[in-house]
Amino acid sequence: MTAGELIAQVDALRPNQYGTEEKLRWLQRLDAQYRREILDTHAIPAEDAAEESYTEDSELLCPFPWGEELYTSYLFCQIDLMNAEIEKYNQSAALLAAAWRQAADGVNRALPAKGERRWKL
Repeated sequence: MTAGELIAQVDALRPNQYGTEEKLRWLQRLDAQYRREILDTHAIPAEDAAEESYTEDSELLCPFPWGEELYTSYLFCQIDLMNAEIEKYNQSAALLAAAWRQAADGVNRALPAKGERRWKL
């Protein structure tokens, strides 16, 4: 999924006053966190490196089936936070936490961890 497709979907689901450039920065920040906290702990091919600057044509890092829920709930969180809509933000944050956990679990199941294993069973 590209960043532009996701932004169009979020804007249709939750109309807001924030521009595409701001949403691209939010998505870039989430992808950087996803890479650092989830992907960098696993053996990932080198060509999957994150882009330096995001455009609407940029491919998002988190794949289907977890990516759409992760990115959508993250943008909802940012919109709700900027609007100071705390009840909506709390709901969006709960959805984001569940989506993050599902994405992390999916990567953990699909890819081997980096480094040596310390425990042998």
